Amino acid sequence: MNTKDFFDIKQKVIVILGATGILGSRYVDFLSSKGANIVISDLSFEKCESLALEVMKKYGVDPLPIKADITKEEDIINVFELTIKKYGKFDSLINNAQIKPEGFYAPFEKYSKDTLMKVLDGNLGAVIISCREACKYFLQFGSGSIINISSTYGNIGADQRIYDGVKNIYFPDERFSSPVSYGVTKAGILNLTRYLASYYREKNIRVNTLTPGGVFDNHDELFNQSYSSRTLLGRMAKADEYNAAILFLVSEASSYMTGANLIIDGGWTAI
Repeated sequence: MNTKDFFDIKQKVIVILGATGILGSRYVDFLSSKGANIVISDLSFEKCESLALEVMKKYGVDPLPIKADITKEEDIINVFELTIKKYGKFDSLINNAQIKPEGFYAPFEKYSKDTLMKVLDGNLGAVIISCREACKYFLQFGSGSIINISSTYGNIGADQRIYDGVKNIYFPDERFSSPVSYGVTKAGILNLTRYLASYYREKNIRVNTLTPGGVFDNHDELFNQSYSSRTLLGRMAKADEYNAAILFLVSEASSYMTGANLIIDGGWTAI
């Protein structure tokens, strides 16, 4: 097998939960350009359908748009049922979805249990359920791979100093900070990946984590400067800079990789 074959994903079916956001949409476009058929799932069917039509026209692939609320177990189950109905199989699952309910950015002293439970349910519970459903099928297929998306703040504590001076549009009278629920759920993703990699040992089901750093998205300039100063490369990521990593993880190029955490953060956690 030559190097080119390792990265060949033509006709592979890849399920992406959280497919229409700033990174999810880039994954859809890039993987489609490589010939994969993407199950494009997110909360807005209109956005899913629009993205599906776009990549179908650009690349001649056969995507499947599906509306799904990840906080509803039946919606997650439905994603995989519709995938099997259309394609008869799927090769990979990318858990890219997250939720930010009302109160998500509340300061720790005012963080409600209701908000906390919603975030735990959506950002961790939903990932567990989607992995459970995917693995049921992977066991039947004899193979499969899962990529769970974590965050820098899943690996290390949030550096709250980079938010100093940033306007808090959610709680104007409070200092802006990264919320407790975010770091807790993203840390949970890492150990979920390790757990599943061990649980499905010798079943040809690989489970890995991708930990991306922050992506520039017209951020407040003070925040952009503070964040960038924490990285060795001196900047936030561009939206397309994780595409190659996603390709690596869904392809045979990563065939001997499971239970791992691929960190791409511009050097933030290197020192």
